[in-house]
Amino acid sequence: MIHWYYRFLPFLRRFTFFAICNFFDVFILFQGMGLRLQTALIVFYRWVLYTPQRRDLLIFMLFGIFWDGIFHVPFGLHSFLTLVTFIILHTQKRYLQTNHQYIRWLIFLGVLVLSNQIEYALHLLLNQQIAFSFMVILSVFLTGSLYPLIFKFLQHHDQ
Repeated sequence: MIHWYYRFLPFLRRFTFFAICNFFDVFILFQGMGLRLQTALIVFYRWVLYTPQRRDLLIFMLFGIFWDGIFHVPFGLHSFLTLVTFIILHTQKRYLQTNHQYIRWLIFLGVLVLSNQIEYALHLLLNQQIAFSFMVILSVFLTGSLYPLIFKFLQHHDQ
């Protein structure tokens, strides 16, 4: 007989790992440098395309509400962006999955730039102060540079 906690354990493990990534991103953001590493987006991208599980969308939506509180935007804005990104990645999974490492990396950079542009456009519509453009470019560069390392770690971790 399979107990409920055997089904809950993989969810809890993924939730904890995603929480650590989000808190790491928040810690870097609140250091006052204006950098925003998006390691959680790398995890999101990897899990949706390569190792999806049943309750991952719930995890992503909960942390979308977390980011709404961090950036002082209306509740549901980041969850909505996460949902749209999830749907696009999930429906285009067959075309986005590729065996060549550099193509995967370029596709991720495209997703990263697009999601950042949408997020910053929404911040401008809400008349909120955003980081300088140099810091945004530096954040995208650093997140893109971390992608191969985190992707390989997750590839090893998910096996």
